[in-house]
Amino acid sequence: MASHTKESPVADAVLRQFKLKGQTLDLYVEPESLFVPNAVSRLFSKVVSLSAGDTVFDIGTGTGVLAVWAARGPCKEVHAVDPVKDHCALAARNARLHQVADRVRIYQGNLFAPLPSGLKANVIIGDVSGIADGPGKALGWYSSEVPTGGGDGTEVVTELLCQVHDWLAEASKLYFPVAVGLSDDQKIMDVAEERFTHLRRVVDVWFPLSEDEYEIVACCLPPDLLSRLQKRGSRMAWNGHIYEATGPR
Repeated sequence: MASHTKESPVADAVLRQFKLKGQTLDLYVEPESLFVPNAVSRLFSKVVSLSAGDTVFDIGTGTGVLAVWAARGPCKEVHAVDPVKDHCALAARNARLHQVADRVRIYQGNLFAPLPSGLKANVIIGDVSGIADGPGKALGWYSSEVPTGGGDGTEVVTELLCQVHDWLAEASKLYFPVAVGLSDDQKIMDVAEERFTHLRRVVDVWFPLSEDEYEIVACCLPPDLLSRLQKRGSRMAWNGHIYEATGPR
């Protein structure tokens, strides 16, 4: 399956090993300037359910970690989208490395915009940013090229939820993240409840912040979001959720 992006070299790409559910993958990444697969990506792999013959969308594929993981499973094909040109180049390289390039098609663009009209997914992995601009950039979690969630962390996730209806096949599933403490989680869930009849929380984990990280976050977040962080043991922490959404309205 051919890529829909023109590949560009990423000069400083290195191979790193990532463990996902049922697989250990060596992937090319560029840790100094591009997004590197993180704990949330691994959590998606633990809860996403794939079946034989599924068409999968990996929205926000980054360097292709979940696209490659899905393509090595039982699904029929994976359509992976990312807005960053160099991410797409590395995703294509990683698909070839793991001999799944014939099952992975990569598109550069925002959310569903570059996908062919009429294409439908059985499973959509929405591993997109749900973190507010301030902490996402200040902590170095996202490069200047990677879209974050706006001032309240909701922009990308709510846009995904509002657009997804036209891309879902019958009896399909969407997986999406919510970062409680680093986004306006209630705003995201209000949109999700408007758009889907069934929401099931499949991940609920705490991510502690170091003292330095908390000081940075405290300077970046508006008070109403900062108040959603909680103390877990000796450190402040944010709460990461992943939801499975079914029954689009």
